Amino acid sequence: MPDCINCGTWNPEDKQLCWRCQTPLPKPPEKRPRTPRRIAGLPVYLWMAILFFFIMLFVSRCFVTELSRVVG
Repeated sequence: MPDCINCGTWNPEDKQLCWRCQTPLPKPPEKRPRTPRRIAGLPVYLWMAILFFFIMLFVSRCFVTELSRVVG
């Protein structure tokens, strides 16, 4: 909370009047709740997890194919 407009005294967050001069303090701006970013209805972190899964699936198949050629 900002200092008092009238006398410049610091006031705690929960006060609505200045404790020294009893001037009404300005109200802090309301914080809007943060909404997660979405792509096609799913959060971005879920898309990243799905992409990671498919990349790992592709990479593992490449290594298995390469190992079967070397061993077999």
